[in-house]
Amino acid sequence: MEGEVETFDGIIVVGAGLVGALAALTLKQRGFNVKVFEGRKDWRIAAESALVSEEIAEDKVKNAVKRSINLALSVRGQEALKNVGLLEMAMKDTVPMRCRAIHSHRSADIQPDMFQPYDETNPKNFINSISREKLNGLLLQACEAAGIVFCFRHKLMNIDKDGIAHFTRKLCKKNLSQTYNDHGEGEVRIKATLVLGCDGAYSTTREALARLTSLDFERKYISHGYKELYMPPSSDGDFALQQPEALHIWPRGDFMMIGLPNSDKSFTCTLFAPMESKGSIKGLLDLRETEEIREYFQENFPDVRSVIPDYVDQFKRNPSCRLVSVAVNPWHFRSKILLLGDAAHAMVPFYGQGMNCGFEDVLELDEILKSCDGSLQHAVPKFAQLRREKGNACRQLSYSNYIEMRSHTMSSVFLLRKRFEGLLNWALPNKWIPLYKMVTFTRIPYNEVIRRSESQDRILSVVLFSASL
Repeated sequence: MEGEVETFDGIIVVGAGLVGALAALTLKQRGFNVKVFEGRKDWRIAAESALVSEEIAEDKVKNAVKRSINLALSVRGQEALKNVGLLEMAMKDTVPMRCRAIHSHRSADIQPDMFQPYDETNPKNFINSISREKLNGLLLQACEAAGIVFCFRHKLMNIDKDGIAHFTRKLCKKNLSQTYNDHGEGEVRIKATLVLGCDGAYSTTREALARLTSLDFERKYISHGYKELYMPPSSDGDFALQQPEALHIWPRGDFMMIGLPNSDKSFTCTLFAPMESKGSIKGLLDLRETEEIREYFQENFPDVRSVIPDYVDQFKRNPSCRLVSVAVNPWHFRSKILLLGDAAHAMVPFYGQGMNCGFEDVLELDEILKSCDGSLQHAVPKFAQLRREKGNACRQLSYSNYIEMRSHTMSSVFLLRKRFEGLLNWALPNKWIPLYKMVTFTRIPYNEVIRRSESQDRILSVVLFSASL
């Protein structure tokens, strides 16, 4: 009966996105009963018409799932998918990106003028472009095949002090009269063994956690945002850019554009730039008029205009989105609530590690559960303590890589260092591993990656300085 508290001997996952779906499947395979609650409608099913005040429009629901920034699948995420038996199927929908293709010139020539391999010594190490929508669909399908119950259109309102999770089925704005500590009862109430918050950077689970324990929380917006553009296949149905198996980068110092290949021969391009104008650099929010947008592309990306013929219309139509990072401590409340993915450590997207880090959260939780003989009471606090420093380190790495991508990829000193590091890695493969390789092609903990990289940087600086004397 609606309104009665349901006791559930298992785990409820809040959020049916990538991390939530993977967590549900992993825990089901570990032997737990699992239910998934998602505030949005099932984006795979065509929406019924409804009043806007009562329902989220279907295009908004689907855009939340389909949104990029395009996903770059690498070793950490691949290992998590392998753990649930989905890696082979997922890889069928990927396009390999074997190098960076740099467009450093500002001319009408669309082809890149420089290529930078991701691994100087092992060409088998590359990242993989994959559709968020297809990967999420694959995970949901696998969950349903495993017997996991999904409750779409069930938005988490709160988790009370008795551990009861309250959900509403009304997709409408929050009651503005409701205060931070004042929450009514949900239409659906459930008391589970564990509530797993996989509900993103603006997590309601995290808000509930903050009411139950002393919580340190930081949400930080950077000055740059992003806008997406779609580069269609060429007129003959092929990729519009040479070397499609690459991450294309147009570095411009204080801003940049990237292009990731899709399996349908298109590219998803993302312009990262300041949101507000600064000096001579135009901000995304200040580019409104047709002529302003044309001048901006003529000056900065003249080559792109020929392969994105409707770039002005797309620029006007597509939103300019802000980039946010999140830090929280602790990630858990006893063994009753636990945060994973962006709910625990949202990060800017410049290392392509957001999804991979979230997937590795799930994998590491599963590994710790195995070592604790499946005991949530022991595994949850142990995981939260061990994993938090790693998640925070990945946040730090992600922002640092933006500086490299937008500026250093054009630097001759940067390229020299990369070649020298590649030589050292070839000569000392187990002792000297370049930063990018540690992050992307190993499972070395992110905090250990930073420690090792800083040590290597000090040594390399001394060597290069001595060589210049």
